[in-house]
Amino acid sequence: MGKLLKLKIDVSKIDKTKLYKGSKGNYLDLDVWINEDEEQDWKKVSVNQSLSKEERDAKAQKVFCGNGELKFGWEEPPKSQPSGSSPPADDDVEPPF
Repeated sequence: MGKLLKLKIDVSKIDKTKLYKGSKGNYLDLDVWINEDEEQDWKKVSVNQSLSKEERDAKAQKVFCGNGELKFGWEEPPKSQPSGSSPPADDDVEPPF
């Protein structure tokens, strides 16, 4: 089953020198951090510009770009199913929209 994150990025915080051209467009490398233990929903997901190895070694400060929320597929799986029961049929599962 897939999982969905919803992100909001403040594009004014993007370091434009980090943009690079690829074969299908312009790109920016980002890191997405997920902390499922955080109690406040808006703090569970954060996004920052990726740092190169050299930047990490130099202890460069991360550029925080935004945050997000866990939207679909992040529920705790059942611990175990009772014997004799089967998982729900596909038509019993509610769609994510």
